Amino acid sequence: MTVPKPNPTLSSVDGSPARRSAILQAAFAVLMERGYSGASTLEIATRAKVSKRELYAEFGSKAGILRSLIAATSARMQVPLQTAEIPDRGALAAALTRYGISVLSELTTPAVIAINRLAVAEAGRSSDIGDVLETAGREPNRRAMADLFTRAQAGGLLGNGNPDAMGGQFYSLLTGDLLLRLMLGVARPPTSAEIKRRAETAADAVLVLNAP
Repeated sequence: MTVPKPNPTLSSVDGSPARRSAILQAAFAVLMERGYSGASTLEIATRAKVSKRELYAEFGSKAGILRSLIAATSARMQVPLQTAEIPDRGALAAALTRYGISVLSELTTPAVIAINRLAVAEAGRSSDIGDVLETAGREPNRRAMADLFTRAQAGGLLGNGNPDAMGGQFYSLLTGDLLLRLMLGVARPPTSAEIKRRAETAADAVLVLNAP
């Protein structure tokens, strides 16, 4: 999750990207310091140098701010799937590898790890953060993967399994217990070479498991 850097000199311009960036940057900082339940829109607005009215006009609610933070990351992850052409299994493997690299490159950043830690810490106190992670983050990626596998099946590149299950297989093969270990602080983020190797291995394995 890339948290935009604010530009205070532009943050008061109605509807400006700089104002949104300032609010998102401030929100991330407040969430990390206070937790979701303890974060107030007043403090976020104050740090972003905007009014609460401007904050609500941009995002609607505290949950709306969080949704925007997570949705931006989710959208970046899906780009390789949205542009993928898969005339054969080699192209499918390449698309899955690119997607795997995109997923791990985003999910292993300090900001995303911090948000996931926050979601665990807030479980039972507030359902907002878990719900937003699911609906704005994980669910769009599940749908995008299922769509890719459905198209691959239609082209005769995969067997007749459940596309959602195939997506789950790929994700499990890709991440293993890495994300949990990162959240616990007992693993270091993977290098670019390690991410590429994981993505290639997961892509090859899911194609073998679901051969036509």
